[in-house]
Amino acid sequence: MRHLVLTSTFLVIVGFVFAQPDQKVDRGNVIEQRIEQLAEAAEDENLDYTTLFEQLAIYLDFPLNLNTATVDELYGLGLLSNDQILQFVDYREKYGQLFSLTELAFIEGWNQATAELILPFVRVSLDEQKDKITFYKIKNYGKHEVVLRWQRILEDQAGYADLSQEQLEENPNARYLGSPDKVFARYRYRFGDRISFGMTAEKDNGEEFGQGSQPNGFDFYSGHVYLKDFGMIKQLAIGDYQAQFGQGLTFWSGLGFNRKSSFTLSTAQDGRGLTPYTSINENLFLRGGGVTINQGKFDFTAFYSGKRIDGNLADFETNDSLDFSDPEVLISSFQETGFHRTANEIEDKDAIFQEHFGGHVRFATTNMRLGVTAAHMRLNGAINRNTDFYSQFRFNGSENTAIGANYFFRLSKFRIFGETARSENGGIATINGVNIEMNPRLLVNITQRHYDRNFQGVASVGFGEGTLIENESGIYFGVEFRPFKRWKLNAYIDQFRFPWLRFQTDAPSSGYDFFGQLEYQATSRTNIYFRYRDRLRQVNTRQDVEGVDFLVDNPRRNLRLNFSHSATRQIRLRSRIELTEFGRGSEPISRGFMAYQDVIWSLKKVPIKIAARYALFDTDNFDSRIYAYENDVLYFFSIPAYSGRGTRAYILLKYDLGRNTDIWLRWAQTYFTDRQTVGSGLEEIDGNTRTEVKIQLRHRF
Repeated sequence: MRHLVLTSTFLVIVGFVFAQPDQKVDRGNVIEQRIEQLAEAAEDENLDYTTLFEQLAIYLDFPLNLNTATVDELYGLGLLSNDQILQFVDYREKYGQLFSLTELAFIEGWNQATAELILPFVRVSLDEQKDKITFYKIKNYGKHEVVLRWQRILEDQAGYADLSQEQLEENPNARYLGSPDKVFARYRYRFGDRISFGMTAEKDNGEEFGQGSQPNGFDFYSGHVYLKDFGMIKQLAIGDYQAQFGQGLTFWSGLGFNRKSSFTLSTAQDGRGLTPYTSINENLFLRGGGVTINQGKFDFTAFYSGKRIDGNLADFETNDSLDFSDPEVLISSFQETGFHRTANEIEDKDAIFQEHFGGHVRFATTNMRLGVTAAHMRLNGAINRNTDFYSQFRFNGSENTAIGANYFFRLSKFRIFGETARSENGGIATINGVNIEMNPRLLVNITQRHYDRNFQGVASVGFGEGTLIENESGIYFGVEFRPFKRWKLNAYIDQFRFPWLRFQTDAPSSGYDFFGQLEYQATSRTNIYFRYRDRLRQVNTRQDVEGVDFLVDNPRRNLRLNFSHSATRQIRLRSRIELTEFGRGSEPISRGFMAYQDVIWSLKKVPIKIAARYALFDTDNFDSRIYAYENDVLYFFSIPAYSGRGTRAYILLKYDLGRNTDIWLRWAQTYFTDRQTVGSGLEEIDGNTRTEVKIQLRHRF
């Protein structure tokens, strides 16, 4: 009955806003919409999307000149498909420079919605060449930015309880050593996407600050200097940076953005080479330096990284020796959380010295890109994992090498892409695909992948179903169809198999992933879409059986109705209802329900913007959890999993203190009606609420 009431309420809201007069679309939410698509596909609330956000944020401050923009720069927007980019280049070559942004809507394969999507990030200038950089421009038009952020869980957690000295001596890991405050600080200077330098520092909740294990203040520091397009030097990175090439199979530091989502044509990605690192993930970056030299149509890149990372050592002697033959240094596992709150976590900090070095050669024209990448990884110890049957082909040792080649060709209506990589042990990973323009209203994507069970990537990401680039084969078929002016259908079917065993899957297995989304752009201010997703894998039964567990089907289904509307220039509404169900063999079906209402309100007479949400959720267990993107302070992202039964609400305030300074305040609380404790272990709260507050100050000059 409650679900019926909520559905009725949702439809009443939809009917009300459809009756409102038409207004111009609010483009201020373009970035968050793009990130939401990627975050929902990943279904991981801990991933850091700062890199993607900041690339678009740069273009908000320094719009990209479409008359001089390269294919790489257009791809860097993250908002256009390869087909749309090439159609734009064709238009520019045929008709010359653009005189107005209104021309965008008339490009073949584009429409008004596409043009409006990128308008906040682009401009049109009749300059023949890229803008020349002078000291005067650097001094007067560059952007300095300082960001300070504090956040904390308000409820008492077990990890911060007062313990006696005797209790701590008996169990040194019984509590966190630091305060529950999480603190972030950053300074950065930018001149478009061509000059960037800055410093970032962070202390996680539970970590010490300025004392004990952290005498130097923050737990994590990061800095970079980055230059782009200075004569022959196409890219120069010093300090902390990212290196991303091809489709990501051979070498790609950081996150890849070719995940399955409603962007059904985006199975390909195009590595941007060297870019500055400004995020706070303490693992997914390189530390050292790299340079890309341009010679006509050729780019030559070389890079080196050497940094200490966290890990568990079987027998570690404290020294800084790089004697890689030392058999006493055995690495049992890596620690990737970045947390250093307890005695055990501190013991694992910076335990391993890791090096990456390699190079990339690229030949590029408008219709063709060819690249070759080689990368090597070295550790001051040897990985000696406790491998199970399913993981016996994973890398053990102290050094590994990967080499690969990537390509992109444009042949009439066909866009063909791919990459093949080989690891030192002979394992192969390959992905190959084609985008086909059947006609301007129908685009098709076909992508094939095969990752050997013994492929051991140096630093690899790639399109697929698994989290690692190994033990997977699949064929993906996606379409984007615009049958009418305001309607769009995105759909895909991905058929995959795992030829070897996997975690909790004690036999070769297979599955599929079907997705369909029908979107209706009622007006420039009103959008509604309906989504259905059906995924199936095979996993071990949870029944108590003798011998090897047999496999059972593990289906997951999601159904969503989403509505967004700009009621006025100041008020934007978003409503969503989502249903999910989870099965595992003959076990009872686990079901989940979530509904929320968002209101985003920019006040007229005072410089305040408010974003608020109230959500209801009811899931049988964690298996039927539902992820939903939430508005958060600038440069921070929340994608929590709604699980259990209860409500969640948040309110976000942004107040402009002046032309160059703003302050953000966020309060968020989850209230559970099905439990009396929240969390587990040292994170446990004795109560049924979890409340978090954040304060962020940003100053630009």
